[in-house]
Amino acid sequence: MKQALSIEQIKHLKELGLNTSDGSMAFEWNESDSDNMVVTSMDADTNYDYYHGTYTLQDIINKLPCFIGNQVLTIQKLVDSYTCLYMEPYTRSMINITESKEPIDAAYDMLCWCIENGYVKIGKEEK
Repeated sequence: MKQALSIEQIKHLKELGLNTSDGSMAFEWNESDSDNMVVTSMDADTNYDYYHGTYTLQDIINKLPCFIGNQVLTIQKLVDSYTCLYMEPYTRSMINITESKEPIDAAYDMLCWCIENGYVKIGKEEK
């Protein structure tokens, strides 16, 4: 199972305006072997030349709003994929749904949607 967002995904979040400096994991690598990256905790001691912070599934969930209006954040496992959606519990109406083979990718897609639609504060709006 995928443990962290890719460098490309974290760069895209930055392009959307999200401050991603609070990621709990990092890609680390040596200049002489840049194709051999490892994922480590941000607070781990390291002997690598470079690092790039990234998010775990928990980091993304912490960024997503619990509610949008009366819709509740819901993550579900289906037979061979995961969905992330905002759903009203009684009427089952939904405002957005994302789906992927990996739960972190479904949550990432939802985070991108929330940023693009103003449900996640970015830049000067962040706390």
